Amino acid sequence: MSSPLIELDHVSKRYPNGFLALEKVCLSLFPGEIHALLGENGAGKSTLMNILYGVHEPSEGGVLMGGRQVIHRRPADAIANGIGMVHQHFKLVAPFSVAENLALVARGDRRKAFRRHADIRAFMQRYGVDLDPAAIVGHLPLALQQRVEILKALVNDTRVLLLDEPSTILTPAEITALYATLRRICASGTAVAVVTHNVDEVLANADRYTILRRGKTNGSGLTHSCTPDELVERIVGRAVSSGTRLGQHRSGGAEQMRLSNIQLRPGSGSPGLHGINLTLAAREVVGVAGVEGNGQSELFAILAGELQPEGGEVVRSSDNVTLALVPQDRHHEGLSLDLPVSHNLLYPEIMRGAYRRAGLLDHKAIAARAVEMIAQSDIRTHSHASPARSLSGGNQQKIVVARALAQDASIIVVYQPTRGLDMAAAEAVLMRLAEAADAGTTVIIISSNIEELIRVSDRIVVMNGGRITGAVAGDEMSIERIGTLMTSGRAAQLAGGLHV
Repeated sequence: MSSPLIELDHVSKRYPNGFLALEKVCLSLFPGEIHALLGENGAGKSTLMNILYGVHEPSEGGVLMGGRQVIHRRPADAIANGIGMVHQHFKLVAPFSVAENLALVARGDRRKAFRRHADIRAFMQRYGVDLDPAAIVGHLPLALQQRVEILKALVNDTRVLLLDEPSTILTPAEITALYATLRRICASGTAVAVVTHNVDEVLANADRYTILRRGKTNGSGLTHSCTPDELVERIVGRAVSSGTRLGQHRSGGAEQMRLSNIQLRPGSGSPGLHGINLTLAAREVVGVAGVEGNGQSELFAILAGELQPEGGEVVRSSDNVTLALVPQDRHHEGLSLDLPVSHNLLYPEIMRGAYRRAGLLDHKAIAARAVEMIAQSDIRTHSHASPARSLSGGNQQKIVVARALAQDASIIVVYQPTRGLDMAAAEAVLMRLAEAADAGTTVIIISSNIEELIRVSDRIVVMNGGRITGAVAGDEMSIERIGTLMTSGRAAQLAGGLHV
């Protein structure tokens, strides 16, 4: 058996505030293998990756390469030792071309190899990636932007490739394509480590796994020797059932909002909206399915009032109809990262003038309410006063969802509610959304996760090319039927758009 390319030797990480993120964790990454790192939100997965990549230094233990300890005080040290990383939130220069983004990170003589497009294409072909070097990165769909990030991480003779939550933005077909690329990378002797929450993805694609639970190793081994149930129980500490329909006895109520023949012209990277007709009623969950980039973000913006349609109208049943939002991009739209968790949770109420005494913020009352919400939503944070930036991506998402659910709004519009959440947290969010609908709220969920939508929705509308290509409910809500509407289905449209 070959020796590991890199190892974590009993590594612990304690932050200045006293929070112990990792405790005596061991990990070995072998050449030619895909190693999956699993765990709940806040289990320490990203901290571990950041230690390997030189973003953080361990408080105890060490990083070994070839059996010798190495010290990575910054990412440049890790890159010099052949380590590349693809972050969950991309670090691309959007106005630059693919070639320019690659040249930016190339070191020394490697930069010369990226001056000609023919050389860049040859580099891409080694990993089965077909991109136009002249394409502007900001105009590419997310799946292709991710390919650019992977190529960036491979530019400097990488021997160890780290990927933090690479599949959360991808459709099932794109996940398959991603792992085909990772297999080609492994074929050159590179070790690949992937942080993910998806157990089925791990069993289908990874060679080894390591599970973190509350900062400690809770199992490691070969994927072919374990079952999905075994992995799930080690990740969350108990069995998690995710097959039961939620809200299956619910019936809709009075109309809350109606979209009539909504039109929006196509733009750069946007298909626009074409004849969107949609009625939203109280006490129902409406799912919106579709491959990313087919008008879902434009629909969200129209519902949220961030965009005004160029044709058609949006009508609320009364002035008392209110909206709460869970945007897709939690970093730029959902959170103020440098504000504490408490202020992020209660931001709408604070802005309306609540939690004030004599004109000043009542920090004691804010803290007390925030502690309640943190416990209710199982937000893993050292303190309600910790900045949102310090939390894992999944726990940041929990803040955004908890805030929306606490607003007692007539309509909750949720975009990718469980992206970045572990299985137990995702289940809890879906149950809370179903409970909100049971209590009379209109819930509209935009998601690329078809199984998730089928579980929680009363009906599902499908978008393709900025149009609603069909609607399904009850026994018609199958992956096969929805998948057909996602990829074709335009022949089913009526003149002027479907009314759903």
